Amino acid sequence: MAKRRRSTRSTKTPVRIRLLIVALVVVVVAGVVSVKYLETPRGKVFLLDRGFSDYYSQVQDTLDVELRRVIRELGLERNLKETSRAILVRGNRFATRRWVTSCDQACSLFRVNLALTEATQRVGGVVRSSREVRAGEVLRIEVGSQKFTTLRIDVHQTTERSEKTSPPEPTSKIALVIDDFGYSKDEIAEAFLDIDLPLTFSVIPTLPYSGYVLSRVVESGKQAILHLPMEAENSVYDVEPVLTSMSDREIASLVEMYIGKTPGIIGINNHMGSVATQDLRVMKTVLGVIRTRDLFFLDSLTSSKSIAYNTAKDLGVPTARNDLFLDADTEEQEVVEARLERLIDIARTRGFAVGIGHPKPWTFNAVKSYEELLKNSDIKLVFLSALVE
Repeated sequence: MAKRRRSTRSTKTPVRIRLLIVALVVVVVAGVVSVKYLETPRGKVFLLDRGFSDYYSQVQDTLDVELRRVIRELGLERNLKETSRAILVRGNRFATRRWVTSCDQACSLFRVNLALTEATQRVGGVVRSSREVRAGEVLRIEVGSQKFTTLRIDVHQTTERSEKTSPPEPTSKIALVIDDFGYSKDEIAEAFLDIDLPLTFSVIPTLPYSGYVLSRVVESGKQAILHLPMEAENSVYDVEPVLTSMSDREIASLVEMYIGKTPGIIGINNHMGSVATQDLRVMKTVLGVIRTRDLFFLDSLTSSKSIAYNTAKDLGVPTARNDLFLDADTEEQEVVEARLERLIDIARTRGFAVGIGHPKPWTFNAVKSYEELLKNSDIKLVFLSALVE
């Protein structure tokens, strides 16, 4: 009797069905994760910027709770006064809140700024602007989402006004900008930060010591600007730069992000940027962000074809441009000193000049050798902010 042949037909699940099941699982998991994210404070900020205006009040309340806690920890709650102003958000009426408080002369507005910025970011909010106004006597910070302000805080610092008459201003002024801070806090960096001259420090964002340098600059009574990475020819970048291949939205988002990560800055200059500063669309987008933040722009002139300075003037952005790189292509103190002499000649001829150096030993030694001249002559060394127009 012949044996019955067993069926060789596979009982395994077909590959297509298995792939479909895996895809469904991925979709379900992604959906669950997305729902949970959108329920967080950061998710609600995201939804507000995507047109869900009903989340305005929730975002506002979340930020208010966290920022009021920080205000209390800083000892500023006692003088806090609150007002509100009605605004329309996509057809719905909400009230933007405004807090006004004050602190004594020993209070560091930079540290207040840093604490409020960190608190805002901690609960998923966005610092829309952060600046010192009225000659540095008032810190003004606006928070909310990328598109909407929910709260503005003004912190007034009480000061003792001197009755002494200031001496007449020298006829020639020089601003020295020291670029590329944030990589380290080595001996030369510290020496520049400690020198008794009104230097302007340009800080590259998101580097290991960017925050440290910003803190030291403000504590030493000097000024800091953002050294904005921008596209250059044949370059390798340590920090993501503004590229000509980016869309306007990508450029604006990157610039806003860098501004948010460098609290205390009063202006911006380009880091590299020989390509980007020749592109009208790119510069209009960058300068558009700078204008909304009430900052100024220094054209470092890394390219003779740069249109950044003229574009800034056309857009009404306070601006200046570099006259001379003090230490480009040299490690010789004597060369830097010769270029300082050239900068002084420019200032005496035109009335002002701007020079850019870097935290190098030969540059520090040259500046140090000219310290007395820059303090006690017809040349006055000033912060860069005094020369923008």
